[in-house]
Amino acid sequence: MKSWKRRLRYTCLITCCFLLAGCWSSSPIEERNLEAGIALDAEPQKTETSVRETQQQHPKYQIRRTVQFVLPEEASSSGSPSQGNKFYNEEELGDSIMEMTRESYLSNQSPAGFHLKTIVISSELLQKVPLQELLDFYLADNDIRLSILLLTSTGTASDVFKEMISGKTPAFMLKDLFDNRSHTNRLVKPVTLAKVIGPLKSRSSFVLPNVIRIRDGITLSGAGVIRGNTQKYAGYLNKMDVEGLQWITGDLTGGIVKGTDSRSQRNFVYEIKSAKSNIQAHVNKNDISFHVKISSVGRLSESFVSDANKMKDQKLREEAGVVQDKIKELAQQTVSKMKKMRVEVAHMGQALRIQHPDMWEQVKDHWDQVFATVPVTFEVKVDIEDFGASTITTN
Repeated sequence: MKSWKRRLRYTCLITCCFLLAGCWSSSPIEERNLEAGIALDAEPQKTETSVRETQQQHPKYQIRRTVQFVLPEEASSSGSPSQGNKFYNEEELGDSIMEMTRESYLSNQSPAGFHLKTIVISSELLQKVPLQELLDFYLADNDIRLSILLLTSTGTASDVFKEMISGKTPAFMLKDLFDNRSHTNRLVKPVTLAKVIGPLKSRSSFVLPNVIRIRDGITLSGAGVIRGNTQKYAGYLNKMDVEGLQWITGDLTGGIVKGTDSRSQRNFVYEIKSAKSNIQAHVNKNDISFHVKISSVGRLSESFVSDANKMKDQKLREEAGVVQDKIKELAQQTVSKMKKMRVEVAHMGQALRIQHPDMWEQVKDHWDQVFATVPVTFEVKVDIEDFGASTITTN
C-alpha cells in the first residue's frame, strides 16, 4: 500500500513539473514580428500586351498589401527604451491575401496577426473588389481578432501608415483617434471586423470611417459607403453628410453646431450634451414614408453677440430655433445624398423591418432602390439649458 502511494505521489510531482513548464509552443515576444496595421491598395497589373489589347480590355489589378510591423523595444545602455523607429512597413503584391501572407514568411521572422489593430482599404480597390472577398481571409483566420477596426481611404491607403511623429506607430495613433468622438459630431462610430459580418451576410449597405493623409499627419474625414448588393464602394459622405447622418441615427456623443443670430448676424456655438432620434416608419397600402424625431439638449458655449444678455429666455429660444433649422438642413442634405447614391445607411430599413415586417419582406431584396423614392420628414427639438459659467458679455 505504501509503495502504491509513493508511486502516485511521484507521478503527481512529475505531472506538475510538466504543467508548470508553460506552453511548449511559445516563443519570446521579442522574436515575433507583430502586425499593427494593414493597408490594401489597387495596383495595375503589368502584362505584356499590345496597346490595342489594352484599349479593348479593362486593365487587371493586383492588390498591394502593406503591413506595419511593431518593433520590439530595446533598452539602451542606461536602461531606458531606445528612441528609434517603433515600426517598419513591408509590401507584397498579389491577388490573394492568403498567398501574400505566406510570402511574407520568406523575408520575415515569425509574423503574427493577433496584435493587429487596423485595416485600411483604398476606395479605388473597393470599387473593383467586393469587401467580402478582401476580408474573407481575416474572418477565417483564428489568429485575427474581430475587434480590428476597418476604414476606407479616398487616397492611397498605405500613406496612412507612413511615419508622422518620431517614436509613434501610425496604426496605434489611428485607433486612438476614435476616442475623440465625445468632442465632435463629424466622426462616425468605429466599425470593427465583427460589426461588418451582419451587413455583409444580409447584403445591407453601411458606412466605414474614412481616413486620409494630410501634410505630415492623418485625419478622419467623412465616411465611405459600401453598397449592400455588390459589397463594393458606392461613394463618399463628407463631414457635413456624416454630421447629418449622426443626427438621423442618434449616434452622437458630443460635438457642436454653429449658428448665426438672425438680428445681429453674429455667430454662436451650441454644444451638444445629449441627442436622441426616433425613426417612425409609416405604411399606407404600398406607400412607405418616414418621420424622424430628433431631440437634443445642450449649452450655449460661445456667443459673439455683444449687446444681448445670454440669460434672456427669448434669446435662448431664438438661438434654439436656429440650431433646429441647422440640424434639419443637415439631415435633409444627408437623405438627398443617400438617395442620389441609391443607398440607405441611416437605419431606416431596420426601423421598417421592426415596425412593419410584412412590408419589409416585400422590399428587403431591393431596399436601396426603393428608398430612393421614399419621402422622409423631420421634426427637431433643441433645448438650451445651460449658457456657461459666466453671463458677462463684451459690454
